[in-house]
Amino acid sequence: MDVSYSRPDETWGYEPPEAPGAAEGPAWGDAYAGTAGAADERGGPAERPGPDAPRGRPERRRAAAPPGSTGAYRTAGADGTEDHTLPPPSPALLHRLPAIAATIVISAGLVLGAQMERPVYAAGIAVLQLATVGLVTWVRRIEGAWVPLAVASLLAIAADAAAVAWTPVSLVPITVLLALAYGVAVAAQLVRRTHVGVTENLGFTMLLGLAVCGYACYIALSRLGSAPPAMYSAVVAAGTAILAARAVDLVMPDPRINRQVTRGAFGIVIGTMCGTASAAYAGLVIEGPDPTHAAVGGLLIALTAVLADLACGYMSASRRIDGSGTAPNPVVSAAGPLLAFALTGPVVYLLSAYYMID
Repeated sequence: MDVSYSRPDETWGYEPPEAPGAAEGPAWGDAYAGTAGAADERGGPAERPGPDAPRGRPERRRAAAPPGSTGAYRTAGADGTEDHTLPPPSPALLHRLPAIAATIVISAGLVLGAQMERPVYAAGIAVLQLATVGLVTWVRRIEGAWVPLAVASLLAIAADAAAVAWTPVSLVPITVLLALAYGVAVAAQLVRRTHVGVTENLGFTMLLGLAVCGYACYIALSRLGSAPPAMYSAVVAAGTAILAARAVDLVMPDPRINRQVTRGAFGIVIGTMCGTASAAYAGLVIEGPDPTHAAVGGLLIALTAVLADLACGYMSASRRIDGSGTAPNPVVSAAGPLLAFALTGPVVYLLSAYYMID
């Protein structure tokens, strides 16, 4: 009985930047890939390649990456046709810049907008909420998308109004509105034409509801007398973490956090570290937050931000693997920071109001 163990090919889905030289032998498992099909058609055994035959993997297994992309991940199967289950190449540089631009705009808007009148600040927050709802829905592409779009949009308007007008400042009205939105989302499932993907639809509606309420937390936090300075350091931590992670991805896209997700592992780690450091420094130069508390709070905020930003990459990868198509790379890139600042909002509120203030 044969009990030998054969190590699996751990390089599946990845091609080295350069083909091995002529002195090297053929890759494991590919030595006779070009003759197997011919042997089956003739009904006889396959012939071994002659000494003058080209060595290495057959050319039909090398699929060129899309123009402008980086990395050597192939996008086609053994027969040369497109295979959506294979790891995609890294997006082109121009397709990754929207994430950096969106991070800068959101960070500056949250900090500078807090100096304006509350209704004006709420209007700017509403724009970010609707952009988050639209782009994240585009990335996820679920059945019955009108339910999360409608529920989240109405919830955004109601939560902003409560954050501006409710006295005293509290998260209670926002939380109550969020619970009511969940009930509306459940009831909306009954009027859909089909009930395909009910669980997925309801879960995604909950995610968008939490996201729009997260942005409303910034409005409520700006009304607290001593909390805005801590909010500034928290926003700086989140923005720096996302910027650093995305910048590192530009120069070190590999190794990936997952082969199907075009985000580098180094970017996630370095981004979290940079966000923590920036929060500690902000605690030194901004009067209000304690530097030690700002550093600890910055770590939690930076980690939340980079992981929420990474979540959009996983959403896009799951749709592509299922064969349902994906949103364009610039859309996925811009949706990441929007979702990150949204889901970071409740964390920023709690840490700024109850921990980071000395």
